Amino acid sequence: MTNLQLTQPPIAKVGMLIRKPPAEVVQAFIDPTITRKFWFTKSTGRLEPGKHIVWTWEIYDVSVDVEVKEIDDNRRIVVEW
Repeated sequence: MTNLQLTQPPIAKVGMLIRKPPAEVVQAFIDPTITRKFWFTKSTGRLEPGKHIVWTWEIYDVSVDVEVKEIDDNRRIVVEW
């Protein structure tokens, strides 16, 4: 255990079960006026493919840059942050 070096960048994959219609769930994550009610406190804009935005959690004094990779209608949202 003396050589603990990363050989690849770390990747996290996340999923969750939500009991709502897909269109409603996708809209909740795309629209920051909805998302800030349950996740972050501020956003610089809506999620749109190719767009760069910033999410902020004021309680933790943390912000993160978000790159929207793709949005498949009512199916999935791919972001890098």
